[in-house]
Amino acid sequence: MKKLFVVTVLAALAVLSSAAAFAGTYAMEKAGIQFTLPDSWQPADSRLGTMFVSPKGDMVAFFGEVDGEEGLDGAFAVVDEIVAEAMTDVEYEDAKETEINGIPAVTIDGAGKSDGEDAFVSVGVLNGEGDFLGLMVFFGEADAPENNEADVQALLGSLQAVK
Repeated sequence: MKKLFVVTVLAALAVLSSAAAFAGTYAMEKAGIQFTLPDSWQPADSRLGTMFVSPKGDMVAFFGEVDGEEGLDGAFAVVDEIVAEAMTDVEYEDAKETEINGIPAVTIDGAGKSDGEDAFVSVGVLNGEGDFLGLMVFFGEADAPENNEADVQALLGSLQAVK
C-alpha cells in the first residue's frame, strides 16, 4: 500500500517541487503560523497548499490556509476535499478544542480506508495571528503515526504564531 498510497496522493494533489524551494522555516503566512519539519520529509506543492511525504512514504503532512471568515465549516470543507483524494469510508471522532504551543486549535482524528487498507487522518485547525485559519492534515497508513512519532512531535513542538 505504501507506494500506491503516496503515488495516489501525489497524482491527485501535487506537482513535485525541488527541495531547495522549501529550505529553512515554513510558514502559513496568512494564518500567522510557522513551523519546521525534518529535512528527510519530501516537499511537494499541491493545488490546495503545501505538503510533505514522510521518509518511509507512509504518511503525508498537508498544510494550508482558509479565510478566517469561513470558520471551521470552511476549514473542514477543504479537509474533506483533501482526504477524499486519498481515503474512503472515513469516520471522525468528536472534535476537541485545545492549544498547541499557545495557538488555539480544534483537532479531530479519524480512520478509513486507502486502497482497501486501514488508514488514519488527523486534522488540526489553528487560529494563529493572521486573518486566516491554518490547516494541518496528517494522513496515511494506519501504523504511520507510530512510525513517524518523533518527527510529528518535533513539528508540533516547532509550531508558533507569528505576526
